[in-house]
Amino acid sequence: MSFQSVRLYNYRNLANATVSTDASEVFLVGENGQGKSNFLEAVYVLCYGSSFRTRTDGLLPRQGTTECSLSGQIQTDDTGSDPEVAGLPAAPLTAAEPTEPDPAAAPKHGPLTEHTVRWRDGKKDITVDGETIADRRDLVRTVPCIVFCHDDIQFVRGAPEMQRYFFDQTLSLDDPLFIDTLRAYRKILRLRNSALKEYQTDLLPVYDQQLAATGLEIQRRRREAVDTFSRTFAGLFRGISGSSHDLAVDYRPSWKKDPPLEKVLAVLESRHEMDLSLGTTTTGPHRDRFRFVMDGADYTQTASTGQLRLTSLVLRVAQARFFSDRAGRKPLLLLDDVLLELDPTRRERFLHALPAFRQAFFTLLPDEQFTGLRKADTLVYRVHNGRIEPEA
Repeated sequence: MSFQSVRLYNYRNLANATVSTDASEVFLVGENGQGKSNFLEAVYVLCYGSSFRTRTDGLLPRQGTTECSLSGQIQTDDTGSDPEVAGLPAAPLTAAEPTEPDPAAAPKHGPLTEHTVRWRDGKKDITVDGETIADRRDLVRTVPCIVFCHDDIQFVRGAPEMQRYFFDQTLSLDDPLFIDTLRAYRKILRLRNSALKEYQTDLLPVYDQQLAATGLEIQRRRREAVDTFSRTFAGLFRGISGSSHDLAVDYRPSWKKDPPLEKVLAVLESRHEMDLSLGTTTTGPHRDRFRFVMDGADYTQTASTGQLRLTSLVLRVAQARFFSDRAGRKPLLLLDDVLLELDPTRRERFLHALPAFRQAFFTLLPDEQFTGLRKADTLVYRVHNGRIEPEA
């Protein structure tokens, strides 16, 4: 999947335009605050129907307007998977000359599809080729997209809910049906918490049974994913950072590893009195934790801000690799001003560690040395005051 063009109407500060994106790489170059990140956000919205920067759709229409729209022409893959990706070893983690792809091995392209997202009077409408998409879950595997941005550092040093969000997102990319499991758990949790607040103790055994069954499935999926993900992540961290120490992801489930259903039910029952006094459920996957461990210690307690930010970049690379390895498909990558923070050596290692991608969008500052990053077909746009103009 790759975007051939993106049409903008009243979106953020961006000028109304149709921007050609028919290239494997698109560079958006400009000073901060000109609209580069807004364009990446627009691409992300067309992939998933929501923003990676805000949960408030009302912030997306241009100031002073009540409606806006985005539309993207997307080149589909004929087969829906990339045979040359599945089963191949990871890309080298040290500097090396890139190899040219074999044209005969490239997947055949299918027809163009059109994704459109419209906001009008507070209502959002998402369509694919004119057909309404009722559930954003249906978009997850249509255009698999992974974004790298400054806020990713919260996945490392932020609240536990941020780590849970990251790993649930990773699992949902691999299997969109996992979204249904998460939704079911959250619904049961809300109902149980409501019963606790209203002291409806007769309902608790029913909700305990449902919460335990769904929660155990979430814990099983998280544990299996982290076992695989951590190995990939550790190798990438060593390769990109140059560290001789292993950095691992340690999953700390609220319920101990592989407990039987009866034991979880007993735990929930033993917490009834505490939960009733607090008006909330104090145990379950919504309390799971993930730690980053180096040499047996919590890495986030000693690492510098620069080290934590690098770790967040490695997390995203590992996420992209996890998806590629499991799905056998190339993702679309959005990299929002992340190269500037890397020294030349780590930048080169980072770029070589990226999985094969169908298309990548980079935002860059004018003084960044991006000439050496360009490919023969790279499109370069200058962004100023919301206007996206081809490089002269």
